[in-house]
Amino acid sequence: MNKKSILLAIAVIFFYAFPSHMSANNDQDRSNIRRLTHSGSNVVQYPCLSEDGKRMVYVIEIKKGDQTTKAIRFMNIEDGKEKELFRDGIIRAPEPYQDKSLVVGTKPPVLSGDGGVAVFSLSLGKPVLLFDHLLAVVNTDGTDFRIIHFPIDALKGNDLKSNDFTSRNWERVSNYALSEDGNRIACAVKGHLGPVRYGSPSGIVFIDTQIQKQRTILAPDFNGKEWEWLSLPQRPLTGGGWAFGMSGNGEKVMFGAQSSTDMNDYDLYTVNWDGTEMRRITDFQDRWFSQADISRDGGKVVFFYSGRKKQGIGTYTVNTDGTELRHLKSQEAPRVELVDTSGNGRYVLFKDVYRGMMLDLFTGKETVAFNEETPGYITGIMPMDFPRIPAFWSPRFMSYDGDRILLVGPPQGKETPEIFLLSIELREQR
Repeated sequence: MNKKSILLAIAVIFFYAFPSHMSANNDQDRSNIRRLTHSGSNVVQYPCLSEDGKRMVYVIEIKKGDQTTKAIRFMNIEDGKEKELFRDGIIRAPEPYQDKSLVVGTKPPVLSGDGGVAVFSLSLGKPVLLFDHLLAVVNTDGTDFRIIHFPIDALKGNDLKSNDFTSRNWERVSNYALSEDGNRIACAVKGHLGPVRYGSPSGIVFIDTQIQKQRTILAPDFNGKEWEWLSLPQRPLTGGGWAFGMSGNGEKVMFGAQSSTDMNDYDLYTVNWDGTEMRRITDFQDRWFSQADISRDGGKVVFFYSGRKKQGIGTYTVNTDGTELRHLKSQEAPRVELVDTSGNGRYVLFKDVYRGMMLDLFTGKETVAFNEETPGYITGIMPMDFPRIPAFWSPRFMSYDGDRILLVGPPQGKETPEIFLLSIELREQR
């Protein structure tokens, strides 16, 4: 065999032996990063992307001397035009806090898949200090602004004054998810405006925005002396209960809850929008489900587990009927650290040091979504990264097809990050 034939043979062997590395390098030729925000001395955070990757909502902290004002902004990514949907202090709170102004809450805003509706929490500042007490719903063209509060069904008809309750409302909405058309909202709520001796209950509430009606799907009863759970599952939001999400079609909601009388026994559940078929879909009997997402069709759940059961720490997938539990492994990284998933249920986004990675669940192929070689990558004080989110919050910064992803990074000469859009030309995989 001559020298040319030997070199050709080596090249063929390398190609088939290391396909993921070859595809990862080639993918860089099909990706680019574009800056979306130019906030100056202000700070942007918590962006959320529509399913088509063409619209976005985010929080901006507006600095003026020692004062900071927060606002919710909506952007049409294609032309960069923006609209402010809400700003601290412009709206008074409903009764009984009508003498107080509302401010942007601590949770990220959520954008409907079609980009038409935004949902975000509202807090009452000092001296009341009720964080995320209310929920705002507004069309992204600025019309039909609504404020939602959450009455506790079990307190209806009770003598609140004799029990030292200052309100029959849930104290805080701690998580919320929105259907693709913006007509359905699932909320995880907790706490109550009463004495500490009753403990701190939690629940799940569904809101139909078209008929402006809400239904409590899971919550304890109040017997006059304490909160009591009459059946399982119970106590969502504690430990594993912070994993929460709704399918884009609005038909299924996924949550974590206590599965037995053992206070450490938690698992993931799904329930239909009409409240039927509440089903336990995992059998970990542990509370360390720190993040989860559900596909638009409601067929598959992807979650990150940080405990020691099953195959240990890592990202898992499971069907919403509880079948086909699978522990995802990476050939490129020590483990698949779940960041986000595409709405079509195909791509899992994760991080490997300074590289953004994508795992195709259909083919098993791993590709580099972005790194320092991606066109448009800006090297600032810190490397570019995926947007930060609060603990136990499922992000929404990946498009339905997985071809558009939000990034953040500090441009040169700026200490705080701006928001960028990563566009990827995905090749059809068999």
